[in-house]
Amino acid sequence: MPRYHFHVQHGDRFILDREGVDLPNLRTARGEESQAAQASWEHVLCFIQSLPNRTTVITDESGRIVFVLSL
Repeated sequence: MPRYHFHVQHGDRFILDREGVDLPNLRTARGEESQAAQASWEHVLCFIQSLPNRTTVITDESGRIVFVLSL
């Protein structure tokens, strides 16, 4: 199963996700399959959603950026 990392840019800080999360596919990582996403990475969502004005950068296990979301 692929591993995705959810890095967060918050103001001047860039918080690296060194651990990552194993997810079945990119659609799940992007939250398009909401039930599976909630079950697979609830702890990541809680942390990310607690930060206002953030950018989330999702990378695959090789470090390639696969999705960027600014809120």
